[in-house]
Amino acid sequence: MVSDEARFRRTIYVCREQRGSRYMMARLTVDGCQKDYVCFDFVPRHHNIIRYRRGIAFIRDNFHTVCSWVQFPNKDNWKYDIFVSKTPVPIRCPVAGKFNFTQQGDFLFETRILGGVTLSPRPQITCKDKISDFAACDGDQKEITIDESFCLDVDHRGQPVDIYSDPDYRLHCIGYWKENLKSYLMTYDPLDAASMYRCWVYQRADLNRVLMSQAIGSFCDLKQDAFSNNFTEGATVAIEMTEYERERDQCPMYFDDGANPWVHSDNYIQVFKYGRSSTLIVSSSMLSVAVLFTILL
Repeated sequence: MVSDEARFRRTIYVCREQRGSRYMMARLTVDGCQKDYVCFDFVPRHHNIIRYRRGIAFIRDNFHTVCSWVQFPNKDNWKYDIFVSKTPVPIRCPVAGKFNFTQQGDFLFETRILGGVTLSPRPQITCKDKISDFAACDGDQKEITIDESFCLDVDHRGQPVDIYSDPDYRLHCIGYWKENLKSYLMTYDPLDAASMYRCWVYQRADLNRVLMSQAIGSFCDLKQDAFSNNFTEGATVAIEMTEYERERDQCPMYFDDGANPWVHSDNYIQVFKYGRSSTLIVSSSMLSVAVLFTILL
């Protein structure tokens, strides 16, 4: 008995002509010598994402025919398909900060231990106040941590009581953009059994509230929005988040709707060092420029 796990079809595209964002390509298959011509319309790459759409195949190699705008068949209801890097590089998350969230959907976030059994037993800690925590608080805000049961209790010094627990999920942000008035986020989780790549739709609802909906896989359905929470709209879970940053968290809120994903928005830490005196230090190059300017005058 042989189980059919998957099927694939190998297709080779060869670039023939390019004008602007449209590329006419010859499509070759392993089935024989027959070839046809297809037009691809690419959006310039941002982060780890390349967005594109594909036109209808033609037997002629005339660019004006193959790459005419009317050959893209989706009409009013369409969105770009995406290519995602096989080895993605984390970027700054468009939604960052410390949030308390509530969730609803078909597949909710659950309490679990990453990596299975812990290396050593953890002490029993009594916690009176527990919440569901969504945070992007590392130094450069490139990783999202989700803890379904997070302990808020602190001791008399204001330090957290539970210092042994780890988050249930760790997601790396690898791309975001805005399309059709919706903001999209792509995350990467190598431990996700269903899909390592996940698409999200996110939206800012208030000054300190954010709505997010996670897709079933790496592609967001056209009907999915920030409120979607079931399979009929291509979503698994929807979360409503409210910021709750405490003084010791050192986790400022950040939001980017993805309108311009090509802007470099990494979060750099700048440390200002001051000397013993407040004397202004002027470099030699600045002095030479000042002397030259004086001579010219």
